[in-house]
Amino acid sequence: PYTKVKMAISFDEKIAWSNYKSKWISNIKSRSYGHKIRARSQAILTTSKTIIKDNPRFTIRDKGKIIKHLPVIIIDKNLKIPFNTNILKNIHEKRIIIFTSLNNNKLTKLKQMGCEIIIMKKNKKGMLSLKNIFSKIYKLKFSDLLVEAGGVFFTNLIKSNLVNELHIFKSNFIIGPKGKPLILKNNLDNLKKKLIEKKKFNDNYYYKYHIK
Repeated sequence: PYTKVKMAISFDEKIAWSNYKSKWISNIKSRSYGHKIRARSQAILTTSKTIIKDNPRFTIRDKGKIIKHLPVIIIDKNLKIPFNTNILKNIHEKRIIIFTSLNNNKLTKLKQMGCEIIIMKKNKKGMLSLKNIFSKIYKLKFSDLLVEAGGVFFTNLIKSNLVNELHIFKSNFIIGPKGKPLILKNNLDNLKKKLIEKKKFNDNYYYKYHIK
């Protein structure tokens, strides 16, 4: 699938404070534009770590009103997603697909709630193979994905050559060296990319890149 990654970063390329207590790095205009990027996608890909930390709803909103639910694909190797998380509320209105390596009582309960579960074997590193996940996503007829997750997942996608497009919302403040980086042990300058579009939303800058 054609894969887009959307990230809000500080001026020094951090995606969160060290304690993850950052609610919004981007401003309201940036977030509104972010919903338009979501609306042009077929599904959202995320991780259980992002769901546990941020408890997102991943809806498409316009002027605060929910106008659409996109299918949400969650990589959750050890089924850590809590039952009371926002994403599992009103599950009859949306499609939730979970990739995991476990087959237990929790999996049965998630299926009863209405989640679609795909069980995969872990690779030698004890992880789920991203390339295998992406080929299964493609077989599910998703050809346009929006990734909304953290820096670790983004770094792994880049290493696996699975990112086509990058949407960055950059703020004007600095978080500092203890903040969580956009890319582990690397920075944006070193990515092979081509700038396609640039916009300004008050004190935020938006950059759209094609990843080579």
